[in-house]
Amino acid sequence: MKVAVLGVGGVGQVFAAEMAKADYLDQLLLGDIETNKAEKLAKKLQHQTKADILVKEIDASSVRMMAEAFKNIDAVLHAGLPAFNLKVMEACLQTKTNYIDMACHTTKELKEQLNWDKKYKEAGILGILGLGCDPGFSNIAARYAVDQLDTVDMISIRDGDNSKIDYDGFCSLFSPQIAIQECLAKPNYWTSEKGEATFPASFWNKEKLEFPEPIGLLDAYNVEHEEVVTLGETIGKPKGCKYVEFKYVLNPDFVNTVKAIGYLGLDSNKTIDVKGVNICPRDVVVAMMPKPDELAGKIHGYSCIGAFVKGTKNDRNKEFYVYTIANHDEVYKKTGFQATVWQTGIPPAVAVDLLAEGRLKEKGCIPPELIEPKPFLKRLKERGMNWDIIEKTAPQATKAV
Repeated sequence: MKVAVLGVGGVGQVFAAEMAKADYLDQLLLGDIETNKAEKLAKKLQHQTKADILVKEIDASSVRMMAEAFKNIDAVLHAGLPAFNLKVMEACLQTKTNYIDMACHTTKELKEQLNWDKKYKEAGILGILGLGCDPGFSNIAARYAVDQLDTVDMISIRDGDNSKIDYDGFCSLFSPQIAIQECLAKPNYWTSEKGEATFPASFWNKEKLEFPEPIGLLDAYNVEHEEVVTLGETIGKPKGCKYVEFKYVLNPDFVNTVKAIGYLGLDSNKTIDVKGVNICPRDVVVAMMPKPDELAGKIHGYSCIGAFVKGTKNDRNKEFYVYTIANHDEVYKKTGFQATVWQTGIPPAVAVDLLAEGRLKEKGCIPPELIEPKPFLKRLKERGMNWDIIEKTAPQATKAV
């Protein structure tokens, strides 16, 4: 099987390292507009696989360049900026190559990507939209929980991290562009009555949520996220789900800094003239931040992502929290990566495993929850990404006679 990863940052490196372990791999293409990291990674991985590892300069803004690179490639992971998703999808459509990404540019654009379903089906290829950890594992965890229930009341995706970072400044454990953009957006939620809707302002509905030990209680906020766009309609509504949300743990320093960035207009991606030079304010902020892969070994604590689902089973109230938890220090010691990028890079590798084995036969453009969860979760553990379930059962309240 021939596989390509476009964007060789932290997550792209994790994915490539996982692909190098696969016996079915014949060729791995590392594509990026800057090839320094890709060249170093290729030299490292070539000693670990019999497959050919190629490095190619690829500009994700050029459909022509990507289509030329993707000829005879079976699957592409787009691990670059989500702003280029549709262009990469177009290149994959031209070459009839299966496509995977891990995040959307905007929730509006995610809906546009989903609308390519017919075109991808006609081409006989699969596009998986948002298959990282969250979105991605979180969607599949929600599907697993929903499948165990007779009825569903609510789905809450919960992302918590209690880490301390050896860095004196503003940073993000994943793409800074995405972190700033999604945290300043009005948070989305879904109800059976309204469909997708938004809260009035960013950093909404602060509340303490309890995560598995050793994380414990942390402050979480509603944040705009991909899962909310699809989960209610695909797997929630058929079982009576009334509400879907995404909750994200954010520490006070991060919240205050992102608010300041928003107040100053430094989150804008529109160019402005500064003393005769055209610059993008958000690019300046991001340039002053460390890249997520540069934080490897400097993060100490735990990262936990999962789906909390409430409903009923056999006329009893039932709650599931299906989650994955990782220790940053342990992951770094074992893999050389920090836990957040590692957790994001493993799920797309599992999807390629299932494609290679002919066990992922869907065509068209789908969100991750439409993947059969049990085979996926089984393979996830085989690749070293453990997950677990907290399950609670209680009698339903009865009316007084």
